[in-house]
Amino acid sequence: TEQIDDCMERLKDYSEDSIPVLDDDNRFLGVITSAGIIDLVDDEMGEDYAKLAGLTAEEDLKEPLFESMKKRMPWLIVLLGLGMVVSSVVGMFEKVVTCLPIIMCFQSLILDMAGNVGTQSLAVAIRVLMDKQTSGKQKLTLILKESRVGLTNGFILGISSFLVIGGYLVLKGNGLSFAFAVSGCLGAAMILAMLISSLSGTVIPIFFQKIGVDPAVASGPLITTVNDLVAVITYYGLAWVILINLLHLA
Repeated sequence: TEQIDDCMERLKDYSEDSIPVLDDDNRFLGVITSAGIIDLVDDEMGEDYAKLAGLTAEEDLKEPLFESMKKRMPWLIVLLGLGMVVSSVVGMFEKVVTCLPIIMCFQSLILDMAGNVGTQSLAVAIRVLMDKQTSGKQKLTLILKESRVGLTNGFILGISSFLVIGGYLVLKGNGLSFAFAVSGCLGAAMILAMLISSLSGTVIPIFFQKIGVDPAVASGPLITTVNDLVAVITYYGLAWVILINLLHLA
């Protein structure tokens, strides 16, 4: 009655080439060999890969069109709804965009970096969570580690963006103070968005596992869309607070 996943872990952890199968009375029923389990491992990996891509199951080249659509459509409908939420949030900051249209030029930079960081953290988290014996302390350690990585990378890339984008805006004919105020807001938003994205890419699959859902369901597209929402709120929120309310650049 043991799960196949657990058998895989036993064969791997103890470097065994076979494992006995017993019934409830400890009578010998047969043997699972490492060679025989390779196909099962391949199936498990294929299933997880499909879920990471936002599919409900694997596809192949000979699969009918309707079957492929049926596997892809459920997540696409969910992501469409989340995408509408992201768009509506941008609409909430219409005043910011109207007063400072230049910040729209750098929106994709924030969104892309937040999505990239979240996907990286998701890949690490799912790899760790494949081990069903992962303790709560180890999960907490993972969250703290990914937070530090996201914050450090965000700080480095945020400072780089501050300098490069500021210099670019100066070369485009903008005043020094205006240029670096805008790039400073961009840099701060990137630091914060990358930190939060690292957290979401780690916490969401851990939460899914906790409630009994396969953490691979926390797919790349889902994490990316959630992080788009985080990045939009962070970027436009900081622009509204810093550039409009504090510095009165509008």
